[in-house]
Amino acid sequence: MAKWENVNPLNVPGALFVDMTCIDCGTCYHLAKNIFKEQDDRSVVVEQPSSPREWVQAKEAMISCPTNSIGVKNAPVEFREARVQFPLLISGNVYYCGYTSRDSYGASSYFIQRADGNILIDSPRMSALLIEEIEKMGGIKTMILTHQDDVADHALYAETFGCERIIHQDDVNLSTQNVERKLDIKETLIFDHDIKIIPVPGHTKGHIAILYQDSYLFTGDHLFTAENPSRLTASRGVCWYSWTEQIKSTRKLLSENFEWVLPGHGGWGYFPFPTKNNLLEDLVREMERKV
Repeated sequence: MAKWENVNPLNVPGALFVDMTCIDCGTCYHLAKNIFKEQDDRSVVVEQPSSPREWVQAKEAMISCPTNSIGVKNAPVEFREARVQFPLLISGNVYYCGYTSRDSYGASSYFIQRADGNILIDSPRMSALLIEEIEKMGGIKTMILTHQDDVADHALYAETFGCERIIHQDDVNLSTQNVERKLDIKETLIFDHDIKIIPVPGHTKGHIAILYQDSYLFTGDHLFTAENPSRLTASRGVCWYSWTEQIKSTRKLLSENFEWVLPGHGGWGYFPFPTKNNLLEDLVREMERKV
């Protein structure tokens, strides 16, 4: 729980605050863009909520924070009345789970509700409230882990829902050695009529992306979105396996159809064709300059 006595002095005055335990994962400032920003390698409150909607966003960020670093002092009625429910609808039948885990550095996980069986992309931290809501939505049939970093409480969710877990063989480690299905693929796998699993080595050797309905691309730590200007990015600094392979994997995505990019960190973005190809081409050129 956030502690007022440990408050970051860079917060603007008011009820909402971030304390010094923040690890700057970025969760809060993609959920409540007007309220939180990064300053000196931590998130801080730059504007106090001023409407019921902003108090909802602040509470969403508080619940999702992996380190419980966001607090409210003398909580106003607007905060107490703010109603928050995860999974949070993004578009269509795709949801953001919230409840990020410190073990995965605040990585995002996503839930796809589908008639052929619901899918969890990466794992949130364990939460009884989230489990209750997922149960109402039909449970989890399959959990697909994009890579070894963002697995959080995958074992507890698998035990709760009896779901099959999938990870690439090259990203199996001690925490995922008991995953039910270990893929050994180098080319795109048609997992179901509406799901493709695409190997994208780079950040890790066994990294995969998941493409749903030729519209939603779940990218893990392979690539990210950014704003001002709107663009796609990749991180040379957290490329643990091969930057050259990551460039090749990114270029390969030019042949895929998608409009949404849903990364493991930072906000998701909508990039209709031909914008997404233009942005991917820009990204590849930028990545090549960093070789």
